[in-house]
Amino acid sequence: MRFMASSGQTVFARWKDGYYYPAIVDEVLGSEIKVSYLDGYTGQVSREHVVELQEAFQTMKFQGNWKNGGLFFKGTLSSQLPMIMNYDDGDVEQIALVQLRGSKPVRDVTAELEQLKSLYKAGLLTKEEYKHRRSLLK
Repeated sequence: MRFMASSGQTVFARWKDGYYYPAIVDEVLGSEIKVSYLDGYTGQVSREHVVELQEAFQTMKFQGNWKNGGLFFKGTLSSQLPMIMNYDDGDVEQIALVQLRGSKPVRDVTAELEQLKSLYKAGLLTKEEYKHRRSLLK
């Protein structure tokens, strides 16, 4: 089932630096979504770069803004209410949602690319279909 964002919903939305930050959906404009990031910035992002809050907590790797000082460090959330960040270096702190940024896990597509290649070599895909499907995986 595809996630359908709605106005007022809290999400994680991708920023220019490639990380996902907590934001509020302002408006859904077809394939684009206007958001207000919790740190005060606004933006318009592709729907594919918006992740529902609960899905983000289940699938993303997080970094926390240590003591809200502007430096982000990798860690694991051990609790969501209150949010407790266990940093990889052993430090622990209670943080607010605005102090998080996330990244999607990198997907290994090697096997899928090999399968596409074998379908193409077997004549089951045209060259155009092969190129198109390969571009979707990268």
